[in-house]
Order: sequence, then structure tokens, then C-alpha cells
Amino acid sequence: MSWLSARQHAPEGGFAGRTNKLVDGCYSFWVGGCWPFLQAAASEVQAGPEGARLSNVSLYSHEGLTRYILACCQSEEGGLRDKPSKYPDAYHSCYVLAGLSSAQHRTWYEKEEGLGSIPALTDAFRWISSPRPVETASQAEPEMAKSEGALVPIHPIFAIPWPAVETTASWFDMQEKF
Repeated sequence: MSWLSARQHAPEGGFAGRTNKLVDGCYSFWVGGCWPFLQAAASEVQAGPEGARLSNVSLYSHEGLTRYILACCQSEEGGLRDKPSKYPDAYHSCYVLAGLSSAQHRTWYEKEEGLGSIPALTDAFRWISSPRPVETASQAEPEMAKSEGALVPIHPIFAIPWPAVETTASWFDMQEKF
């Protein structure tokens, strides 16, 4: 966890993929996307937005990552890029957007009690997401992320929007089992 947390650089706020490397937009997802897994592993009890035990504590700076993406990864010609000196491409656009979505949403794993030690193939579909609370100017009342500029939640394993994951899972459920 200490190695992973050292990947977020100050003052940029973005993530680097390796020691002694510059920040890179795609690591917004490759490194930033690891945090929901670590928070799920470190948290014995998790509950949804209506549940009482989902923590607002974050293991990395969502604001720093968002600031890096919006200030450094956008290209004036369109698309997203590695860093300001680079050109935008589809790879970086995909993973920078996935990282930004991860910074805007809180994702948690919903355990099913009574399962054995071997996880079911359906465990990948037990992840849930909701907008991350944003501190207001008064810092007293957190509010949900503004819908203006907010991205759809991205699944932490598949890196695609939740509706696409649900559609795919439903399709496979309807197929003849072998």
C-alpha cells in the first residue's frame, strides 16, 4: 500500500506507474483503479449508501487526480493524453476517462455472507458504485458530485460503464450452460 500511495505525485496530483517516472494520464485508472480493491480488502464491513458503515475516508487524493486530469490531460484538439507534451490517443482517452470516473465515484464490494473460501465467478458483479460526496465550501455538509461534468461510473474490473457490464452479464445468464 505504501508503494501504491507513493505513485501519486505532488504537486501534479496524477499517478506514475513506476518509481522515478513522470506522471502519466493512463495511470489514473491503472493505479487509481487499485484503490477500491484495497479499500474493500481493508474494510471488513461495507454497506451501500443507505448502510451506515461505508467510510468517506479516502486512500488517495481524488481532488489531486481530478485536477491533474482536467489541467494536464485534455487536448485542445480533443481527446485525452499522457501529459501536456504528448498527443491524445484512444488508449489514453479510455483510461484517463476511467480514472476520472473512479475519482468521481465511490465503489465498494458487497459481500455475500455464507460463501466458501473459493469465490464464485459472479463475484466480479458484486461491485457497486455511487457518486462521491464532495466537500462544500463550509466543509460541514458534503454534497454529491455535481451532475454537470460528472462521468458515468466505470466498473473497477472491466473498465466499462456499469450498464454495459449489466447487459453483458444478463446476456451470459441467458446462454445455455455447459
